[in-house]
Amino acid sequence: MKVRIPHLVLAVAGVALIAAACGDSDTEDDTPTALPAATQAPTTAPTTAAASAATPEMMPMQPGAENMKLAIIAPADGAIITANEVTLDVTATGFELTCDEAGKPVKEGNGHYHTEIDRSLIDMVCTPQTTISLQNVKPGKHTLTIVPAQNDHAEVHDNAVSVTIDYQPTNPLAEIADATSAAAPTIKIISPKAGDTVSGNFDIVVEVQNFNLSCDLFGKPAVAGYGHWHLNFDSTTGPMMGMGTMAGMSCTTVFHASTAGFEPGSTHTLIPLLTDNGHAPLAPEVSDKVEVKIQ
Repeated sequence: MKVRIPHLVLAVAGVALIAAACGDSDTEDDTPTALPAATQAPTTAPTTAAASAATPEMMPMQPGAENMKLAIIAPADGAIITANEVTLDVTATGFELTCDEAGKPVKEGNGHYHTEIDRSLIDMVCTPQTTISLQNVKPGKHTLTIVPAQNDHAEVHDNAVSVTIDYQPTNPLAEIADATSAAAPTIKIISPKAGDTVSGNFDIVVEVQNFNLSCDLFGKPAVAGYGHWHLNFDSTTGPMMGMGTMAGMSCTTVFHASTAGFEPGSTHTLIPLLTDNGHAPLAPEVSDKVEVKIQ
């Protein structure tokens, strides 16, 4: 069974690899072939640990990972899509779809799946149906892929499933273009407050300034001034460029979180950080943090 490092990780690793090769015209280009076109290189290239960043640590697979399988019921392979979005109907076998424990320790029989367009990560999904916006997607043929993933986002590559669509919009969307701001982007947690006790399902509310949040641009080519934010628990570093602790992605000012998988009485740090359309954190990092107690 092959384990695939998510394309977000490969993209950031590719940036580090390119930085390490700069100034050496004889160095062969080893940029991973999975580097998504949507990823925008950070404005400040990494200056340390480039070699290790270029070869992300492989994550161990949970028992039964090889049985985590998906099927795309609709659309059919080769379907012509005239609307500006496409809905995927998915079935999962061998594991339960759940997002409540994403970013937490792996658990046998639990997981979610990642959606991709043309090998670029769109989102993580834990429902049997998901809709993909075709905003800023050129008419023509495109590949949609779904990949089973553990709580820590390590993917079961062998069980990825794809279909091809032919996007022929009846009423094409206006392209979203670059936006600039004189001030730097910021993100701040409004709720919960530091020291608050949370239990069950709870909302994390943030305030974002000088940056445009967009759901429709998930996984699309970079557009200056646009993106979304990720929520991480306790750390934004570690294996897979810190992706193992990511609870999820949000394109609004609210993230629906869960204490499932956390020990009652423990404390954890909520870390929202701004990212571009390709899920790469802005550079320098734009984030906030609040420590809460689990009831």
